[in-house]
Amino acid sequence: MALLPVTTNRVSTPLTNQRLLYQLNNDQLAIQRQYDQLSTGRRVLRMSDDPAAASRAIGYQRSISYSEQLIRNANVTEAFYQSTDVVLNRVDNALIEARGVAVEAAQSVLSEDQREALAMTIRQNMESVVSAGNGMFNDHQLLGGVLENEAALQYVNDTVLFSGTGAIGQTKVGDGSPETFTVTGATAIGVGGTFQTGDALNAAIDEDTRLVDLRQGIGVSPGIITLSDGDNHVELDLQNAATIGDVVDVLRTVELGGRPLGINLGSDSISIQYADSLPGTLAVIDAEGSSLAHDLGISNPLGYRSPPIVGDRLSPRVTSSTKISDLGDGTGLDLTNGIVIQRGNESFTIDFDGAETIGDVLIAINRSDAGVHATLDEIEGHIDLSGLYSGVDYSIGENGGIAATELGIRTADTETLLSDLARGRGLSLNPNGADVVITRPDGVELELELEGAETIQDVMDLIANHPNNQDTLRVRVSLNSVGNGLELTAPTGAGPIRVTQPGLSDAGVYLGWIEEGQSEATSQVNIGASTLTGQDYRPREAGGAVDTLLRLEKAVREGDIPEISRLQTQLDSDLDMSSRTRGRVGVWTQSLAETKAAMEDENVLLQAQMSDELDADLATVISELGARQAALEASMRFIGQTSNLTVLNYL
Repeated sequence: MALLPVTTNRVSTPLTNQRLLYQLNNDQLAIQRQYDQLSTGRRVLRMSDDPAAASRAIGYQRSISYSEQLIRNANVTEAFYQSTDVVLNRVDNALIEARGVAVEAAQSVLSEDQREALAMTIRQNMESVVSAGNGMFNDHQLLGGVLENEAALQYVNDTVLFSGTGAIGQTKVGDGSPETFTVTGATAIGVGGTFQTGDALNAAIDEDTRLVDLRQGIGVSPGIITLSDGDNHVELDLQNAATIGDVVDVLRTVELGGRPLGINLGSDSISIQYADSLPGTLAVIDAEGSSLAHDLGISNPLGYRSPPIVGDRLSPRVTSSTKISDLGDGTGLDLTNGIVIQRGNESFTIDFDGAETIGDVLIAINRSDAGVHATLDEIEGHIDLSGLYSGVDYSIGENGGIAATELGIRTADTETLLSDLARGRGLSLNPNGADVVITRPDGVELELELEGAETIQDVMDLIANHPNNQDTLRVRVSLNSVGNGLELTAPTGAGPIRVTQPGLSDAGVYLGWIEEGQSEATSQVNIGASTLTGQDYRPREAGGAVDTLLRLEKAVREGDIPEISRLQTQLDSDLDMSSRTRGRVGVWTQSLAETKAAMEDENVLLQAQMSDELDADLATVISELGARQAALEASMRFIGQTSNLTVLNYL
């Protein structure tokens, strides 16, 4: 704030005036800056005020804006959690009440009116679960999939259709990592859950197999390798290779000492040797930082392994783009006749004409009207099927071919356990003799005792190997060629094929030959043969709380005590599923509260640090303002004095 020095040498009057006006202008600007700081409370108002502090403040502002957004995300996520907890509380209460009704309904002394009243209570509980399943927050389904704004559960005749998705919502909170803020209907109340887990499809390698899909999805990293016969070296840059075919194509161009290489792809391997199949040194070396040869299993840096050098167990994972011809360990799948999906009393035929990849198969199933959603588990390499309709049975069977078996999704096959029949209750056997009696058209009886039998194949073997069933008139047993079930055939005779279940046995019913409520079944007689076509012995349920309550309502109304007892156990599982989901949401809520508090503390700290950089110290500003005003007054006095000088002052 020093004044410009008073010149004692002779200078021009205009120069003196210019210097004095410059001093006056600086003083006025300085005072204005002090006033600006007093009015705004900020020391730094523009970059030029303090470039270093302004640059640091910009960084703080960016961090503050980011943390404030994370806090807003946390607030919305917390609201989602609270809404989900309310919905799941309604589900828990409905299931608990339904469990109590089921216990009361399991009594055998209730009148028809009492059972009807209990059934209506079950219906109300089911409607409460459906209403909760359609709960929304901010135009988003809480259980029916994020971004869905239509009702996820809809009544269709005597069933409930799940039209939602399994999509979950994620946002960023805390350290910026994704945080899930919704749950799915499958994990909360079991709707849209998997009813059939398929068998592994076992993909083989072809030249179009992507490197990232090898080793069960761990992948093979492209890189640089060197090939050598001991005297000659060839370096191959395979960093841009995308498929195993790209690698093979480059390797096939190599010659070492005039000897070309021969490359072969197996169903699960790659082998390298000289094309003439003669011995020789063949070293395969990864360049520094590369792991291509190691990942393919063909690394041979010292050349100790003699050709052929085989890299096996490459195990490509199955993806939606995997060719059908590459499945089944490279033998391909025969999907010629398609499959039959039975949903309740309705049957749907799915054909795979034109399907080239497993993705085409999934599309064909999902676009049908069967109410089945097919997904591919790429980690395990199998198809999962989910039922979208609650309250009906599902069955996946053949349509005269082997497509369902080839895809691993047939719901009832020869490996089905007898303990899984009767909806998981198993068979009730006759303690005093045969469990099933098959009477041939010629009158010969085949008495079958199922004690010790474990699978459907065991039952089929008992029939085929029965000592009274070894002649030309024998009864043959096979799986139904269309749909599911066991088919009995025999040459025509004096009567039809007849199946009975003696004593306390229910094996004939749950093996699918005898209708429920009946004690025997007879075959149809066609030209030259008698045929008894059984029903599906292991229908699948869609599963979930809604499905259980729909079945429980029917069982209570009909007074089906064994079914009510079975569904009580299922209700316990549904309640456990809902409660565990609710508990998980509670853990998320608690964790979110702690994270949110930490973010708020961090935001306050960032605000304080930015304040240290930008805010003015009012006491200092006021003190400097007084000094600036004194300097301005001194400058003005000096200008007044110098304005009165004449030329005599310089003589």
